[in-house]
Amino acid sequence: MKTGKDTDSGLKVVDGDRLREMLHSALARLEEQKSLVDSLNVFPVPDGDTGTNMFLTFKEAIKEVEKEESNRVDDICESMARGALMGARGNSGVILSQLLRGFSQASSGSKLLKVKDLVEGLDKASKVAYKGVLKPVEGTILTVSRRAAEGAKKALEEKDTGEDFIFILKRTLKTANQALQKTPEQLPVLKEAEVVDAGGQGYIYILEGMYQALKGSGYVSSTSEVETLEEMVGQREFVADIKYTYCTQMLIHLDQNNDQQEIDSVREQLNNFGDSLMVVGSDEIIKVHIHTNHPGVILEHGLKIGMVDDIKIDNMKSQHQEMESKKAENQSLAAVQGNSVAYEVPRKETEQTAGTAERTMIAAATGEGVKNILRELGVQGIIHGGQSMNPSTNDFLEEINSCQAREILIFPNNKNVISAARQAAEMIEDKEIKVIPTSSFTEAIACLMVYNEDADLDNLVEAMEEERQQIRTAEITRAVKDSKVEGLKIKEGDVIGLIDGNIVVKGSDYSRVVLKLFEKSLGDEELITIYFGEEIEERRAVNLRNKILDRFDSIDEVEIYAGQQPFYPYIISLE
Repeated sequence: MKTGKDTDSGLKVVDGDRLREMLHSALARLEEQKSLVDSLNVFPVPDGDTGTNMFLTFKEAIKEVEKEESNRVDDICESMARGALMGARGNSGVILSQLLRGFSQASSGSKLLKVKDLVEGLDKASKVAYKGVLKPVEGTILTVSRRAAEGAKKALEEKDTGEDFIFILKRTLKTANQALQKTPEQLPVLKEAEVVDAGGQGYIYILEGMYQALKGSGYVSSTSEVETLEEMVGQREFVADIKYTYCTQMLIHLDQNNDQQEIDSVREQLNNFGDSLMVVGSDEIIKVHIHTNHPGVILEHGLKIGMVDDIKIDNMKSQHQEMESKKAENQSLAAVQGNSVAYEVPRKETEQTAGTAERTMIAAATGEGVKNILRELGVQGIIHGGQSMNPSTNDFLEEINSCQAREILIFPNNKNVISAARQAAEMIEDKEIKVIPTSSFTEAIACLMVYNEDADLDNLVEAMEEERQQIRTAEITRAVKDSKVEGLKIKEGDVIGLIDGNIVVKGSDYSRVVLKLFEKSLGDEELITIYFGEEIEERRAVNLRNKILDRFDSIDEVEIYAGQQPFYPYIISLE
């Protein structure tokens, strides 16, 4: 939502106050469009959150700007870069933090921002971002940022108009948009899905917000009313015997053409799924807060009536235990509440204990069953996060700094979390930190099976990396949007089966999709390990195991564990 009147007068210098306005407008523009950016992700899985990650990263940047007392441009930019660095979430958030870092470096020593400083900042931003990516890929936000900088440079060279901020940003946006529209030609996967690059689109929204602020019609938050929900809920008293475990929150963007989706209706339909229910908003956007034992059901309800974002799921029992004693992280919990069967966790062949004074291990994970397995296998530090809940760089830093060990192994367990973990590791100088690039907790479990506390760190990492590459991971989930991937026409709500992140099959039933996936992708694997999610009952997992054993003669053993992970009813390790 924009405010104010448009003006097109020339502007040659920006002071600290004006820069703050530009940044706040950019944040509001990104907030306004983050759901659209999320929807541009090629794969229709619940981890398609580029817009949300960019927004949360940029929001942390602006929080630091708000704390900055100096009104110098360089001080403001330095605070912005520091906040983005610490708050970076997901690959898109990390790249955005590098863009802001580059812009900040270019502004060093500047009390005011001149036009040439803006142009140099955009150029430096692009160069730092490219340098920060191990294998830069064209057709992404990197390309859009580079072309934006080129457009700014060319505009600056034009006589008479080149010293006008508004003219420069207008031309910058034009060039950036042209680059964005060409991204499908550079990345076939974008062309097949008929979308442009999500990160590049997010970057353009940031530039648009800055441009509109300079014209006097900057963007302001359109959801400030519903964002005060946490204040309405207030502080909770955590108790060990809490009835509902998960504090679940989300925003639902309703279909404006459907007049049946009203706040009272949503409140009535969710009332039986938990307590502490709060539903506020308007007929266009609703924020939901509820304490429940089935967050997946709440999210599925939201998806039925609109587009869902700003998802937050906290395990209140786990929070209580962590506040009571840090030792709780190292204790084995007998079983996940509500599950009638307690499965023994996979054991290492030796009884060595990880996490000595010299070495410890940290992992990102969701699902109490998954967390307990990782703890049993020696992981001491658990960071809550994974699909659609990517932890930030600062989350890793806090866990790293709480460790006394000199050597630290980190398992991100999600391809979209690896970059944040690496960025945190690079910021620590007094400890030797190795990030094992695990894309799933199944890979981390395989790595932990070969842990040897007496091994040299480099040799241990090599052994873990070799073991990680022997594991294939199958994931079963529901599509969160219509899409076309790998020749498959997928509809929102379809059950989809993935192998190592690639969508292979679709269907309407979880078990049948698993069997279909195995028929197409099963190789020489002999051992199958099934981790069933929070929405799956134990008897259904047992039934699936029996079907696999009956159908595939090559499989000697199928193990099942209550992972209790959200979003993915089944995550399966093949080895």
